[in-house]
Amino acid sequence: MSSRGKYKTRQRELVALCLEQYAGTYMTVDRVVATIEASGEKVGRTTAYRALESMVSEGAALKACVPGGETSYRLSNGSAAGQLVCLDCGLATTLDCKTAEGFAHHVLDHHGFEVDLARTVFYGRCGNCRESADGR
Repeated sequence: MSSRGKYKTRQRELVALCLEQYAGTYMTVDRVVATIEASGEKVGRTTAYRALESMVSEGAALKACVPGGETSYRLSNGSAAGQLVCLDCGLATTLDCKTAEGFAHHVLDHHGFEVDLARTVFYGRCGNCRESADGR
């Protein structure tokens, strides 16, 4: 990564502050931009996207790619052991669970593959969507 991506610009600070303000919530780039603009500040969509991607590469943010939807970001708490993404509604939540660590150890021990749990995403259906499907 070039040193250019590591500058602490006002816009990058605004993006980081936005994620901090909504810690624990996944936000799209457009939602980040709208939230910043609602506070009276300005940031371009491309600038916000680059700041978010930079934060992901530095481990400061998590990224969830929702099939058929927009990519979402949230502040990393440093201990996330994966993410859960609902294929129906797009809900993305972190998976902070010792079982995920056990799974990663199994994969390494038995398959020789080291899993990056901070970037691991499990796709499935959330409880609300499963209940809705069962009620049909």
